[in-house]
Amino acid sequence: MTDRDMTDRDKTDTDMTDPDMTSTLVAAVVPAFDPPGNLADLVADLRAQTGRVVVVDDGSPDAGTGQVLVACADAGAVVLRHEINSGIAAALNTAVAEARSRWPEVTAILTVDQDSRLGTDHVDRLVAAWRTAVADGLAVALVGPEHVEGLPSMVRRGWSGRSGRQGLPGVLPGREPVQSGLLVPTAVLDRVGAFDESLVIDGVDTDFFLRCLDAGGEVVVAPGTTIGHRLGTGHPVRLLGRPVVVAGRPLVLTVSAPFRYYYLSRNRIRLVRRHGRRHTGWAVGQVVGLARHLLLVQTLVPGRRVRARELRHGLRDGLRDVGGRRPD
Repeated sequence: MTDRDMTDRDKTDTDMTDPDMTSTLVAAVVPAFDPPGNLADLVADLRAQTGRVVVVDDGSPDAGTGQVLVACADAGAVVLRHEINSGIAAALNTAVAEARSRWPEVTAILTVDQDSRLGTDHVDRLVAAWRTAVADGLAVALVGPEHVEGLPSMVRRGWSGRSGRQGLPGVLPGREPVQSGLLVPTAVLDRVGAFDESLVIDGVDTDFFLRCLDAGGEVVVAPGTTIGHRLGTGHPVRLLGRPVVVAGRPLVLTVSAPFRYYYLSRNRIRLVRRHGRRHTGWAVGQVVGLARHLLLVQTLVPGRRVRARELRHGLRDGLRDVGGRRPD
């Protein structure tokens, strides 16, 4: 999807929220790549909460993936496969399109990563928060969990809702959410458009979040909801053979696979160029945050040469606004 396509979508007159909140039907979508052997357990959990699950395997090369996907189908999921790896945005778009085609009555999509763990009442809590916020007059674009493992609270200080209150019973103001465990009304997809496949991975959820804000949408979270979610690989930091301790705890940096640093740097630049003028504070935070992370990782974590090469290529392509899959 191009920037022009997204802009045209933003100009439509579609309402941001579903006007009929008396019947809320949710479909869960799970993008997968080399999925874990217990993915069928996640499918069973989602089926119990939504009754509708689509799993899209994004070109996994592992021969054992087929058995995992068969188990997912046996657990009740609709399973689709991409012949080649196209990125999480493409997998999400395929899954959403299938869900909406198969179950046109669905009013919201729940996006879930393959390694996430949700509470048994996760969907009910998100739907309840959505209904409460809509009843208060908010144009709800995204509903997320309050806590995500490994991240600070997803609650944003202050409240920009039309009611002017600092929160509603059962609803809290949300900051930029992560993609997993996220409830997206189908009316928002109609208004904002699909996930940007040119980003492939890294920044896909950020781009969608900012487009929702530009369309006048609010982000809220459901109090008391928590998801387990893996964010990269933890690397204990050591200096002179001794662990580095901060505030009485060993310092552990979250480090991604080397190739991800191409996408991290490239897409960060592309998104700052795309959204920075309208979201200056966000853009500054992105640049500072990336610089701080790279300083720590390149100073304290082995593999500097490979990461430096990926970063260099990513920065070059970001400045050129190059999209799509990373060159081999």
